[in-house]
Amino acid sequence: MPDTNVRLNRPTLERLLLYYHFIHDHLGSHSGQTVSSARIAELLYMDDAQVRKDLAAIGVKGHPHVGFDINQVLETIRRKLGFNEKTRAVVIGAGRLGGAVASYDEFVDYGLEIVALFDNNPQKIGLLIGRHVVQPVQQMEAIIQQHEVQLGIITTPASAAQELADRFIKAGVYSIWNFAPVSLVVPEEVVVRHEHLAVGLAELSYHLNRRKTEQTHLPI
Repeated sequence: MPDTNVRLNRPTLERLLLYYHFIHDHLGSHSGQTVSSARIAELLYMDDAQVRKDLAAIGVKGHPHVGFDINQVLETIRRKLGFNEKTRAVVIGAGRLGGAVASYDEFVDYGLEIVALFDNNPQKIGLLIGRHVVQPVQQMEAIIQQHEVQLGIITTPASAAQELADRFIKAGVYSIWNFAPVSLVVPEEVVVRHEHLAVGLAELSYHLNRRKTEQTHLPI
């Protein structure tokens, strides 16, 4: 029997999220409907064996010549990735990025509830951005305690990020989603996800440049 408590690495988590989106958005969740690993692999340009291995890792079993029960796949992925549990979060930094993150309504589908948006700019405090009135950052700790916040999201300039991370940790928030272009120094028990947007752009630029170079050297 597969060990459903096995720790999943980042590539596996990302593939499971791809399967979830594909099945949820394109196949729905009709009772009794099934999908084969080959079908998932074909449409996501992946390896059939990898799909079966990933689903087996979270305890989902397919049936020969039938496939996987769609409802079971969706519910198991939701449970494994924590989508069924509500996670309360706050966003610090009410600029364009922070405002977009705080206003992204689809987070609720993944169990994430943004309860507050903060900034230290007096010109932004009191503004309505999406569903949130921008609060002064001085009130952050009180609101964290009031709402039992579990996740802190940083969308500030790099110069402010470390101090804010320290304040999150001191307030009892041990998960941080960091969009600031700096690596945070945190205790071992704190989980940090760094979203360096420039790194993603650099990766895309590298592959685009490589493709152009390969096309330039194609024989005529």
